[in-house]
Amino acid sequence: MPDRSLRLLVLGVLFLTACQPTVGLSPRITDLPDVRVESLPLIADEAGRPLIPSAEEGRKVFEQGLRCAQCHGPAGLGDGPLAKGLVAPRKNPFTDTMRLLGIEVQGASLPSRPANFHNLVQMRLNSPFSMFETITLGRAHTAMPAFGPRPAYGANDGMAGYLTDAQRWHVLFYEWTFATTPQNVALGRSIYESRALPATVEGLGDIRATCAACHGARGDGRGGEFSQVMGRTLWGWNLGQGAGIFTDRGFMVKRKPTELYSRIADGHGLMPGYRPAGDPTRQRLTVDEIWALVDYIWTFVYRYTPPRGQQP
Repeated sequence: MPDRSLRLLVLGVLFLTACQPTVGLSPRITDLPDVRVESLPLIADEAGRPLIPSAEEGRKVFEQGLRCAQCHGPAGLGDGPLAKGLVAPRKNPFTDTMRLLGIEVQGASLPSRPANFHNLVQMRLNSPFSMFETITLGRAHTAMPAFGPRPAYGANDGMAGYLTDAQRWHVLFYEWTFATTPQNVALGRSIYESRALPATVEGLGDIRATCAACHGARGDGRGGEFSQVMGRTLWGWNLGQGAGIFTDRGFMVKRKPTELYSRIADGHGLMPGYRPAGDPTRQRLTVDEIWALVDYIWTFVYRYTPPRGQQP
């Protein structure tokens, strides 16, 4: 009897298994519609309108009243008149943790040093968007206050004053200009527009071309000698979005300068690498030339104006 029941159970399971619907794992995708995805602009003013940041407008914010220059210094060196007396809030991760347990512990008043925007290591490891967040929210456990509409953890809980979205974008790109020079930007532009570099590109073979030949004279991927070829290969170029489209500000402001350097030096996908080579017959870019090119590429994102004291 038990053997019969077991056989019936196995037959029932096999029957139910055979009745399960089948699923095609490899559906054939036919013609796809040409859909352009419209997203909200990341860089925008209070009304949500797209914005092109301006270093000159940022300078006005930076120098006005008791704002950025008072701590960061008029030249962005972190040596403003208030810099030496700045201390972090009397709290830290330990005091915050104890407060969660209902225990109030007073922290020490530790000195807080404002950022030096000439520090290339710091600036090249930063992205514009991360700087925007710092200006908006403040910086925890430092004297950096919040300038956004809803203070998060700034030192003075928003008492430094409110800056509009546009003002915060403008001022961070003014701070961005301290990490380069007009000479570097001019060198980068010369390389971008005039330096014919060797490249091996899929579908084109061995060529010599300027950066503008693919990326476009305006950095938008359009109008260059080979931009039409790239547009047929990379879908993002047809949409004017993504990597290699320097006018896609929403994409660019999330990138670090070190990422751009890496792409130019080592290449990526169809993009050849231009790191200095041991073969003298293969013209490449020096380290300084690549950094100059990176500095120039950023000028497609914002309106560059040299800060005072750096006029050519």
